[in-house]
Amino acid sequence: MQFDGPRTLLAVHAHPGDESTTTGGMLARYARQGARTVVVTCTNGEFDDALSGATPGEVGHHPKAVAAHRRAELHAACDALGISDLELLGYHDSGHVGEVPQGGLCTIPVETAAGRLAALVEHYQPQVVVTHYSSHRDHMHVIRMAKLAVYRTGIPAKLYLTAKDGSTTIDISEVVDVKRQALRCHASQQVHGAFGLEEHYFRALDTTDAPLPENDLFAGITTSGPDLPRW
Repeated sequence: MQFDGPRTLLAVHAHPGDESTTTGGMLARYARQGARTVVVTCTNGEFDDALSGATPGEVGHHPKAVAAHRRAELHAACDALGISDLELLGYHDSGHVGEVPQGGLCTIPVETAAGRLAALVEHYQPQVVVTHYSSHRDHMHVIRMAKLAVYRTGIPAKLYLTAKDGSTTIDISEVVDVKRQALRCHASQQVHGAFGLEEHYFRALDTTDAPLPENDLFAGITTSGPDLPRW
């Protein structure tokens, strides 16, 4: 399937840090190859841990201060991964459990939030959209947003969800150090430990008829525009 412009991948995530923990290797690999990589982060991460380790509701946890620090960590991680463009939707983190705060992502109608995401899809014209799957309520909301934005615009040829063992396997062995560096940028979350040399994805939408299983998110896609400079 032929597309104009450079290879472009748009990754939609709920919270700061998700881009590194769930898709960091894949993003670094395609950025290094010269593809345009766009990260959309939907919430500010107010309910993440504070730099001191204080959790929501504890003394020393100030949601606005946490959000500001998490945004700074996000920018640093995206720089480490070589991300071309970072877009912040600025919704309030809904938290894992309990009452969702006013303005929390889960309180925003899917059609409204997906409309903002669709505008970014129209702007960047990605051939591939990736989002992450988990039972967290913000993550589930983001999946609904991504699916609706993709179907509404009809622009992306493929939509992927992160998976433990999916239809698509991405070798990240050459960018392991880059992913590790991005994870270290999120110091307030104390993200550490070993991770695999592959990331797995489930192909939820495809208009290319590329055969499965595959090892390239852009399988079946050709572009006429040049990629970005490799790094």
